Amino acid sequence: MGLMSTRKSTLRKNGIARRHQLLHAARTLLESRDLDQISLGEVAAEANIPKGSAYHFYGDIKDLYASLVDEMEQELLAALDAPIRQRVRQWQDIVALLNERGVAFFSASRASTQLQIGPKVPTDLKLRDRQNDAAVGRIYESHIDRVFELPQIPARATIFFRAVEIADLMFSLSVLEHGSITPEMSQEASRAMCAYLRCYIPEKLPRRAVKRKA
Repeated sequence: MGLMSTRKSTLRKNGIARRHQLLHAARTLLESRDLDQISLGEVAAEANIPKGSAYHFYGDIKDLYASLVDEMEQELLAALDAPIRQRVRQWQDIVALLNERGVAFFSASRASTQLQIGPKVPTDLKLRDRQNDAAVGRIYESHIDRVFELPQIPARATIFFRAVEIADLMFSLSVLEHGSITPEMSQEASRAMCAYLRCYIPEKLPRRAVKRKA
C-alpha cells in the first residue's frame, strides 16, 4: 500500500509539473505570436513535452488557454487587491489608481493582453473572463469601501461589475486600434467608469473614521 501511495503521489506531482510547463510554454509563445497561430503541438514542443502527453492534459489549445486565463486572472486580482498606499481625496482617485494597476499588468504581458482583452479571444473564453470580472468588481468596491462610506444601494456588486465591464471595453478597443492600452484610453476608461458609478454613488462620499492605536 505504501509503494502504491508513493507512486500515485509521484504521478500526481509529475502531472502538475507538466501542466505548469505547458502553461509557461504557452505564455512564452503568446509573447511573440498571435493566439490563433499557435497549436497545442507547438506548445508541447516549446515545453519539451511529448505531443501525446500534452493531449492527455488538454483536449486542444482552447482548453489550455482556458486554464491559462484562470491563472492570469488570479494574478490580475492579486495585483489589483494590493493595499493602496497613496493618499486619495475622493473615490474617483481609487478608480483611477486601480485602472493604472490594470494597465501596468497588461502592459507587462502581451500574453495576458491577448487572452484577456485582445480582439482574437474566442467567445467562450470571453464569457469565462466576464465571470472572473465579477471578482474584479468586488475588489474595486472593497477598496473604495475601506476608505469611504459607500451607500447601501441595491445590487451594488452588480453595479461595480458593470463598471468594470465598461473599463474592459475601453481597454479592448485600445488594444484593437493601437495594439496596447494607450494613456488616453486609460483615462477614458476611468472617466467612463466614474460616469456610470455616479449614477448610483454621490460625487463626494464621507471618509471612514481612522481608528487610532491605543
